Amino acid sequence: MSNFSKNRFCPTEINQQELRQRAYNQRWAELPEGTIPLTAADPDFPIPEAVQDSLKEYLKGGYLSYGPPAGLPEFREAAASRFSARDGIDLSANRIVAIDSAASGMVALARAYLEAGDEMLIFDPVDFLFSHGADKAGAKTARFKITASDEIDWDLFESLINPRTKMIGLCQPHNPLGRNFTEPELRRILGLAQKYDLWILADEIWSDIVFQPSRHVSMLSIDGSAERTLLLQGTSKSFGLAGARIGFIALPDSSHVENFLEKSGALYTSFGAATLSQIAAIAAWNRCSQWLAEFVTHLQSQRDFACERLARLAGVSISKPDATFVLFPDISKTGWSAEALSEHLRQYAKVAVVPGSERWFGPGAIGHIRLSLATTRDILDEALNRIESNWPV
Repeated sequence: MSNFSKNRFCPTEINQQELRQRAYNQRWAELPEGTIPLTAADPDFPIPEAVQDSLKEYLKGGYLSYGPPAGLPEFREAAASRFSARDGIDLSANRIVAIDSAASGMVALARAYLEAGDEMLIFDPVDFLFSHGADKAGAKTARFKITASDEIDWDLFESLINPRTKMIGLCQPHNPLGRNFTEPELRRILGLAQKYDLWILADEIWSDIVFQPSRHVSMLSIDGSAERTLLLQGTSKSFGLAGARIGFIALPDSSHVENFLEKSGALYTSFGAATLSQIAAIAAWNRCSQWLAEFVTHLQSQRDFACERLARLAGVSISKPDATFVLFPDISKTGWSAEALSEHLRQYAKVAVVPGSERWFGPGAIGHIRLSLATTRDILDEALNRIESNWPV
């Protein structure tokens, strides 16, 4: 048994009955009883007590009125304060807009800053929301293939920029590879954005989940980045608030905020973040730093445990990610497709994983599967036991 048996991330801290009723998106509520989901990047653990207490206290007031289009003043201040202190940046509240999830923000930003026929340069593989956002804006994507650790060929990267290119999409840290881009790499990306007058769409929703000895570097911490960086942040990965659907966008200045609010429809209440969800985020940022630190420590132990086990399987290649709580092992040498292997594990091992399909991550994901680690050690151990016993190679 792991040394987390006496803390808030031990087996007794999750309620599988509640998860089977509430955890959707390919998780407990959507799978046959007895199947373990290592699928969507959504923790099995309950949200911090301080968040629960804040929500209860707020509801005692008896009102859930409309909030300001850009978000509650206290939300914008909390976001600016927390991320300025964490990342060593000067992020003022008047540059922040509350959004109903980073996923929604991705689409809204693409629509606000791209036009039909424009192009966004993105990495491959990467979360499908980058291409989805571009598609909703009538734009296209160009993909640059990367791995978890290989050096980037910057000449090749630059060769993909053309007159239609208007934006670089950056997932920092990277989903699904777990790569944590370094400061020199971010400087190279910024240099290209400056050279070709491009926007940088920086999705940093995973930035709290970074393992020792690596450290997160925000794109906004790079000198000269603020005027062309559109930053996305959220609370779903760090604090288990996926269902609250709350995050924020940081824009270059207040004029960009006003323009974004106009284009998004927030000024007319057709777009915006729930006030109750903003209260949850404020509590998470202001009162849950110790909870988050313990969560990351637990996840690093989960990563080490799972990587060692998976590396023993025939045909599997895996490296330890620097960040995120997902693993992305290469199973191409097994002779099985990711879809076929995922279905085999679901049927015979009773474990659900995400196939590394082009639909979800781009063509660079083919030959991989993705597994989430955000559960207890007992559940992860049982899932890996089942996978090992039913490995078809």
